[in-house]
Amino acid sequence: MRNVYTVGALLLLGFISKTSGQTVYFDQNFSAGGSPASYVSATPNNGQVNGIAGLSATIINNAVQFSRPTNSGTGYITRTSDFSGPPTSLHVQFSFEAISNDVSVTGTNAAIFYVGSGFPTGPSNPSNAETYARFAIALSSAGSGQFQVRTVPSGGGGTTSGSFSGRQTLTFAMNNSGATLTYVSPTGLMESLPNDTYDLWIGGMKFAEDQAVLSPGQTISNFKFRLNDGVGVMQIGNILMRDISGVLPVTLLAFSAKPEGDRVQLAWSTTSERNANHFVVERSRDLKEYVLVGEVPAEGTTDQRQYYGLTDFNPEPGANYYRLKQIDLDGTVHVFKTVSAITQTNEPVISVFPNPANADRIHIRLWNADDAEIYLLTPVGQLVNGHLEHQSGEADWVPDQPLLPGLYLLEIRMNGQRRTTKVLVR
Repeated sequence: MRNVYTVGALLLLGFISKTSGQTVYFDQNFSAGGSPASYVSATPNNGQVNGIAGLSATIINNAVQFSRPTNSGTGYITRTSDFSGPPTSLHVQFSFEAISNDVSVTGTNAAIFYVGSGFPTGPSNPSNAETYARFAIALSSAGSGQFQVRTVPSGGGGTTSGSFSGRQTLTFAMNNSGATLTYVSPTGLMESLPNDTYDLWIGGMKFAEDQAVLSPGQTISNFKFRLNDGVGVMQIGNILMRDISGVLPVTLLAFSAKPEGDRVQLAWSTTSERNANHFVVERSRDLKEYVLVGEVPAEGTTDQRQYYGLTDFNPEPGANYYRLKQIDLDGTVHVFKTVSAITQTNEPVISVFPNPANADRIHIRLWNADDAEIYLLTPVGQLVNGHLEHQSGEADWVPDQPLLPGLYLLEIRMNGQRRTTKVLVR
């Protein structure tokens, strides 16, 4: 279907009102390294599978790498333990790269990604009756390290994309809800998806639209990635599987990222929480690869507004994208929209942390602002007596007498300019 309407998927220092999120059924970026066995369990959590085996499977470059030196042998990643629910829609994303391949060997179905139920745990492929939807990846004859994406309808045939190289993010969105759904596409636009159809994206390019699924009505609680064709080395990583729509047990009021010199201050607030365990913030440069910034405990269950904060001490120069996740007590993961911040490390920054501050001293961060003059005023402009104790890149404003609880104004004078910052004293 055509795009329905535009949505602000990236909010610059943005405000989100009652943001909806999705239930995450599987999330693994393989960044912990180790061996494939580290990610396998007979009773997997939402970051584990029931099997990774074959074709010299190894963990490298935040991905599972399979090597097929001859046109024989099978490798696979499979999840046969059902997702809870089961889901009635699924939004699958993973990175794929053909490291190298023999262009003289046809690899029309070098790999196939299946979604359905009742899948076999071993290397054999699921039957058509077990498969809700599937697509294939072909090793291209256009050159080593290039691949194509193919639709695989019942009876064979299908459509093949052009050739791609390097690590690409593939998005596989499917709808088993019984009604038309909308989802946020990789381009940030809302897409309409009829029941029992799927869309397929390569990066920000939509390759297949409203494709009929293989077995309408089949549940979508298992997946399998299976390699059984061609000659080459392939990597799959950053696998994220969630539903298309759903309402979070946490109502997020706001999520913002504020650059302050060589740091970014992250803040979010909620108006209600149900069985929330903790929040996770991750950072990305390209909206593909994410690294952990930090974790913050949640309040749990409350109808009172809650405020949370976290500092990213190591942002990259330029644009940084931040993703907020909320983890339930039972381990279920929910993902909120992304915000961005642009760091400019040469600008002066003066900030108060923590705020509310203590009555005996106000801690101030000074970045490119060591020569600033700093004064504390009451809300009516009366000067409060005290002195400044400088440290490297920081300072403490210390009052002559402990401050009474309430609101104060911190006045900063630098380069002939004045600015004020509100400080709440506990």
